[in-house]
Amino acid sequence: MARPALPSDAGGRRHAVVGTAGHIDHGKSALVRALTGVDPDRLEEEKRRGMTIDLGFAHFDLPSGLRVGLVDVPGHERLIKNMLAGAAGIDLVLLVVAADEGVMPQTREHLDILRFLQVRRGVVVLNKIDLATDAEWLALVREEIGELCAGTFLAGAPIVPVSARTGAGIPGLVEAIDRALREIPPRDADAPARLPVDRSFTMPGFGTVVTGTLWSGRIRAGDVLELLPSGREVRVRQVQSHGAAVEEACAGQRVALNLAGVAKEEVIRGHVLAAPGTLRPSRVVDVRLRLLPGAPPLPHHGRIRLYAGADEVIGRVRLLDRDRLLPGQEAVAQLRLERPTVVARGDPFVLRRYSPMATIGGGDVLAATAPLRRRGADTVQALAAQASGLGPQVLAALREAGAQGATADALAQQIGAPRDRVAAEAQALAGAGQALVIRGRLFAQGAADRIRAGILRALADYHAAVPWRIGMPRDELKSRAFASGDDRLYSHVLDGLVADGEVAVEGAFARAAGFAPARTAADEAAARSLADAYRRGRFAPPGREEILARLPDRAAAGRMLQALLDDGTLVEVGADVVFHRDVLAEIEARVVEHIARHGDITVAALRDALGSSRKYVLAVLEYFDARHLTRRVGDKRVLARPLAPS
Repeated sequence: MARPALPSDAGGRRHAVVGTAGHIDHGKSALVRALTGVDPDRLEEEKRRGMTIDLGFAHFDLPSGLRVGLVDVPGHERLIKNMLAGAAGIDLVLLVVAADEGVMPQTREHLDILRFLQVRRGVVVLNKIDLATDAEWLALVREEIGELCAGTFLAGAPIVPVSARTGAGIPGLVEAIDRALREIPPRDADAPARLPVDRSFTMPGFGTVVTGTLWSGRIRAGDVLELLPSGREVRVRQVQSHGAAVEEACAGQRVALNLAGVAKEEVIRGHVLAAPGTLRPSRVVDVRLRLLPGAPPLPHHGRIRLYAGADEVIGRVRLLDRDRLLPGQEAVAQLRLERPTVVARGDPFVLRRYSPMATIGGGDVLAATAPLRRRGADTVQALAAQASGLGPQVLAALREAGAQGATADALAQQIGAPRDRVAAEAQALAGAGQALVIRGRLFAQGAADRIRAGILRALADYHAAVPWRIGMPRDELKSRAFASGDDRLYSHVLDGLVADGEVAVEGAFARAAGFAPARTAADEAAARSLADAYRRGRFAPPGREEILARLPDRAAAGRMLQALLDDGTLVEVGADVVFHRDVLAEIEARVVEHIARHGDITVAALRDALGSSRKYVLAVLEYFDARHLTRRVGDKRVLARPLAPS
């Protein structure tokens, strides 16, 4: 079965990024010159001292047609942070070992770093063979390399002897690189664009230029990208790859972008350019980490340096189930950072001690943005379950979101996974009854279950406390059963209870299925007296205090006044102005008839027609205005809607 091809650019050319690694002065930069004809040491100090200080870049084409971007990294131990910025995102490594010296300390540290960065292919370059002619010595060096690479991704990798100075062995190395790259799975060129920035500078006549390896997606001139962690949007003026303007850059290419709307000082190594809304900065990250066998124990809250992408961030490790991590051990933990960084789920990272600086371990990101978690075995088990796949992580994020829920876009940012994959996992969870998708928003089923139980409990409590009322006001029910969250979830749950016959909703009230108001004989007598009094009061009804004072049982009268307002027998049209509904219907008919005959009605005209006072007439007309029966025009009222033809 044919292997998938590496991503192609708009012109159909395939691309890959190769990086060097190895001890200082083992000839990495000379090797780049031998392969490409380009000197990767661009700084004056590098040329003066003969030592690579920062990242260098070159490119060349392989016989298969693959275009390779070469990243040359410094080998000195004090420059590991620069090495890490260049090593992130490479497809294949050239581990350079000088034949006259063999494996050295930085050879080992660079290999440890590459293992944590999930580099999966490589070629060991035995350089400077012109300086080591002793066959026995060379055999010892090869044996040492085999021991170093045993158990790593370089176990069994070809060891290619070369001399970067004389050119001996370079054609064989080119062939080995071409062969190894054909075995590498493709990067996702269809995913959202993501470019960790490893250089930023100003070019006269162009402005701000940034470079980096395009980890995923495609970038074209005119695209708008989000600069993280600041969150500001920038526009791409021009795209270059290997010094030439290109129509489009795709995942796996070394890229230079000319940006509009941002100064050089606002973009530094470690920043990320991404498709807007796809990533989110974070200061707390869930991780799975492992210490190197030779590392010192790492205590809970130990201070570390995190290297992710091209970024270096200082922070502390929160061990969730132990007080210290021993050499060679693995644990689920949190990294609490001193400033925001940008990572995604599954991203590799490297940890170094804060001081003295030395590589101690690394791992991968479980959740890109996380809350501070309670320490304990339960938390570790939950995070370990999430690590088994994206579905558990989506479900965990939805559970954390609670009744507020989240969109697929927000979850993708939080988790650091492609939006389409997150949406697909959410749909799968919904199909399994673990999640809900309500008008584009996602919720954990548990959040709905809690609201459902809260509604039924609130109704039961209310009916027990207020048995005489026809039901619980719907706004009060919502405030008790749903303190905060997205209204879509509450409406969905309430509608489901109604559909299932567990709750009845009538107008502004809700009640549990089977509930009927329970009223005493005194209540019933008070209700009859109140209804009669307001019916007799006609167009000048009594006030609340007046009517309550008339009845022998004031408490029962107060309850029944509210009950009659609830069921619509009485209608409150204004402050302390209450009409019997039959009387109000008669007033409405007179108003409509008067306007139909005269074209409008005034307060005075209605007052005279009813033989009432201005207080009641003004209140009832304002009530009709609010119901959109009438509309005020100056000091007159007209019908808000034309009368239907008779």
